[in-house]
Amino acid sequence: MILTVLSAIALIGLIAIQAFWITSTVHQREKQLDTAIKKSLISIVHQANKFEAVSRLNSNKRMHQLFHSLNELSAINKGLDTTSVLFNGLNIIEGQNKIMEEIVHEMFAQNSFKSVPERIPKPVLDSIIYVVFHNNGLPENYYYGVFDRGNRLVYSNAPDKEKELLSAVYKLNLFPNEYRTSPAYLAFVVPHQRAYVFKSLRKLLVLSILFIVIIIVTFYYTFSIIYRQKKLSIIKNDFINNMTHELKTPIATISLACEALKDEDLSKSRETRDRFVTIIDEENKRLGGLVENVLQSAVLDRGELKLKLEDVNLNDVIESAVKNVKIQVEKKGGVIEVQNNAKNTVILADKIHITNVIYNLLDNATKYSNGSPDIKVVINDIPNGIEIKVKDKGIGITKENQRKIFDKLYRVPTGDLHNVKGFGLGLSYVKAIIEKHKGRILVNSTPGKGTVFTIQLPLKPNEI
Repeated sequence: MILTVLSAIALIGLIAIQAFWITSTVHQREKQLDTAIKKSLISIVHQANKFEAVSRLNSNKRMHQLFHSLNELSAINKGLDTTSVLFNGLNIIEGQNKIMEEIVHEMFAQNSFKSVPERIPKPVLDSIIYVVFHNNGLPENYYYGVFDRGNRLVYSNAPDKEKELLSAVYKLNLFPNEYRTSPAYLAFVVPHQRAYVFKSLRKLLVLSILFIVIIIVTFYYTFSIIYRQKKLSIIKNDFINNMTHELKTPIATISLACEALKDEDLSKSRETRDRFVTIIDEENKRLGGLVENVLQSAVLDRGELKLKLEDVNLNDVIESAVKNVKIQVEKKGGVIEVQNNAKNTVILADKIHITNVIYNLLDNATKYSNGSPDIKVVINDIPNGIEIKVKDKGIGITKENQRKIFDKLYRVPTGDLHNVKGFGLGLSYVKAIIEKHKGRILVNSTPGKGTVFTIQLPLKPNEI
């Protein structure tokens, strides 16, 4: 028990650690994805501004001239020696600054009269975003929007998502290098980020879950084996105790009868001698029956039982079994009756084993009856077969025990009392024989009210 508890604690601990590790990995990947998206947005804005600058440069002659002049001054500055730099460097630097101011003024003047779509056309921004996200291995199910200073949508790849874009987590000025307030900003939404993270970790998660399931199944299997072994050990001990008890009684009786026969005074009387011989014979037969039950069980376990099929009249078999049990029933002041409602009671079966089945059920009905037994056997026709019901008004069987009574060596608990004889082999034998005949056995019982065993057998075993 302690070992099981410790194993369970260890298993729960391993699962908890694995779950914590998976959760931590998911959170870490979510942070990495968030950082990658932010860096990608900065790169998108940078690429967009670079495109705008190149476009303006290519379309403006004055800008070409200014950049050409700036390059010439830079070349002159690089070609001067140290002495010339001292005399002419300040003039060159001043000229470069004036040209830069004029370039900035020219750019500002151009931007002041252009709309956002003219500066960064939508197809260009679409292309830049796709390339950056694709190169960075980011999700491609994004949507974005460009808004002006008044939060009015300029353009978007998903105009119907305007509300979501306005409340987006990812927002960035589209023209961050403007000296004045940026005329537009870029809003970005990447939906289902957690799903994307799980997808990226799919193989890892599947393996982790698989290993956890394997550990749980292995633990359950191991625990069930231990439990079954413990249960079998208890059943085995009960069987040995029952067998010892059952065998000791006839052995002791035979021993006493033999001792009595050795007594010359007692053995002189023929009547007394015959009585002791009869006792020895009956107890010997009882011992043989007990041994036969155990042997039959072993044969069934090995699957070596072969039926000797022949035409058997079930009505005759039942009448014979009832006749044998009737003496015991009447001794207890009870009654037993047979009600035959079937038109045809002849089936193809093994007569010996079917007889043993009926006798076992009648014997159980007698043994497990409080006071006077009240037993009824009913025979009915069913499609392609016959049905036998053995009813009693005995102590009954609980629902829990009904699931176990057909297990080998199982006996319904009766506390510390040993007033019901047997090894717990009867019903397991009954079920095995019925199934060998391609039939089935059912039980319906209410504690304190009685039990009904129902056997359904085909007229011919190969018809079912």
